Amino acid sequence: MGHMHADGGDEIGKGKRLLIAVALNVGITVAQIVGGLISGSLSVLADAAHNASDAASLGISYGAWRVSKRNPDQHRTFGYNRAETIGALINLTTLFVIAFYLLYEAGNRLLHPQDVGGWTMIIVGVIALVEDALSVWVLSKDRGSLNVKSAFLHMVADTMATVGVIIGGVLILLFGITWVDPLITAAISIYIFIHAYHHIRSAIGLLKESAPKDFDMNGMVAQMLSVGTVEGVHHVHVWRLDEERTAVEAHVSVSSRDIAEADRVRRELKDMLRDRYGVAHAILEFAFAQNIKHNQCLI
Repeated sequence: MGHMHADGGDEIGKGKRLLIAVALNVGITVAQIVGGLISGSLSVLADAAHNASDAASLGISYGAWRVSKRNPDQHRTFGYNRAETIGALINLTTLFVIAFYLLYEAGNRLLHPQDVGGWTMIIVGVIALVEDALSVWVLSKDRGSLNVKSAFLHMVADTMATVGVIIGGVLILLFGITWVDPLITAAISIYIFIHAYHHIRSAIGLLKESAPKDFDMNGMVAQMLSVGTVEGVHHVHVWRLDEERTAVEAHVSVSSRDIAEADRVRRELKDMLRDRYGVAHAILEFAFAQNIKHNQCLI
């Protein structure tokens, strides 16, 4: 099996890019909190809360990246890569709480309108837009891993939300429709719900050791049965070790007692699982078919 990680230089560069993105998001958050308090704009404060969660998420991603560089040991024989998933679960749960609160505040503002400073919204929005765009540019330099790719897509969505804040400020200045501010806040909240729900399902699925989405279990077993002297495949388990690696465990019954032939079949099965199904880690237990009392394949 080939080495699965990037070289040291690429990994160090990834860490630096995550730190730069954290710093940019902290700057965005501070600017938006100040601007939101001055202007009275809830949508600016909503975007600030979202960017604060982004900064925390990126910070945890950086910390998890550092932890994931540790070598496997006697207690963590598969390594430390799932630290990133645990961090994501914490961040996504926090996002749900923030979204509920912002939705509540948006409803309250619709019922009890307040004056909103359109110019402040626009100025703060433009500052945030520049920093969001810089974060997107920094993270676009390395989108190989799912962790950085998801952070990149998140920042793209944040840039779009900031554009919404600017549009809201323009509408307030031109038409004086202050209700657009809580409306944009509600839209940001709904976006957070959708975004968090999509990712938290993946995180929970990984922690529950679920098979990858759309994994063709029946097709894989059929392919295994077509190899060499294989007569049965049972007790099949498929799960993800982390975001990038899939593992398979199975009992394989063969018709031949020849050890060399069994070893050839084992190697052929592992090559097929890796090449066709992306299986990075396969545990295959072999037995002579006549000694197996299974009437059918058990999955």
